[in-house]
Amino acid sequence: MPRRDADGYALDTYDDFGDGDYDEYGEYDELTVGDRIRAFGGRLLIRLGWTALAAGLAFGGAGVLAAMSHPPTATNRPELTYEADQQLSVKLDAAVRDLALLNDDVQSLGDQTRKALSSLAQVNQVGLDDSWNAGANDVNSIDARAATLDKRLACASWNADRVAQLLESYSPAMIDRYDQVCRALSSVSPLRGDWESLVAGTKTAMQVATDMNDHDQAAASALQMATQGRFPEALAKLKDASAAVADAASIATTMAKIADVSTLQDWLERTKAMDSALGVLWQAMIDSKGEVTIQVTAALKNVNSAKEMLPDSTSVMSIALHEMAGGLTSDGIAIETAKGHLASALADLVGTTAGVQ
Repeated sequence: MPRRDADGYALDTYDDFGDGDYDEYGEYDELTVGDRIRAFGGRLLIRLGWTALAAGLAFGGAGVLAAMSHPPTATNRPELTYEADQQLSVKLDAAVRDLALLNDDVQSLGDQTRKALSSLAQVNQVGLDDSWNAGANDVNSIDARAATLDKRLACASWNADRVAQLLESYSPAMIDRYDQVCRALSSVSPLRGDWESLVAGTKTAMQVATDMNDHDQAAASALQMATQGRFPEALAKLKDASAAVADAASIATTMAKIADVSTLQDWLERTKAMDSALGVLWQAMIDSKGEVTIQVTAALKNVNSAKEMLPDSTSVMSIALHEMAGGLTSDGIAIETAKGHLASALADLVGTTAGVQ
């Protein structure tokens, strides 16, 4: 109960700071000045805290309104492009699956490239035919898949204006993924040209091998005729052998402009020297009517010297073809490079989570 004076008026209905302190029985607590100051300070801090919180909420609301006023193309508002991104993501995921099939064709083409060069070095015409046919099928499949993908994605028209247009509807992250798909697709565009160049080169090299095989067969027939004393027939057959060497020499001269074919050229020169020495010998035998004259003896000596200069035809052919195959490696490297670019791009695309992050 409050204290009262003699006239009955209540005393100390509130303390000096405006709030009375009573115990649970309603009786006034005897507080020291220090206690009262601490109590007042606590109540003041609570009031200040609520005031700060209210101000913060006001400013936060203003921030929300300001953020909502951003245009749809704002890069920090991915929720505004969410639906469009989801639709594009489905389209790009399908494109990545098609790129995986395209990659299978490119991998196969790389295999055929190595087989073609290996078959050439082994003078294996059957192996070359197989790789040419399989490689042609791969290239046709690559072109067909790439054309279909490009039609769906319109990658050929990719430029700065296109990117600016896409930014009106899609997030930068999704456009970057779109660009990755298009760049992966573009990596296969040179493959047909590289493959056709490789095939043309291997066919040219194999023509040299064919010429040398034709020469050896004709020269063997001429030698057989000469041992039978049929020198005029041997000379006629030797012309066929020389024609084959001349064709091979012409090809070698052309190839020497782009590749080192020195072994082949040296071999052809020695072969021509041998053919020439045999021609002189057989003509001398015709002129002497089979008698061993000084001219015949001198011609025979030249034949023996030319023969000593001839290398083993099998080994030199392998070396020569290896040289020619080395000149074709630029096409093979280009194919391998394109294969590596596509495989790397595909790995990045598959490793990227589809959809909006």
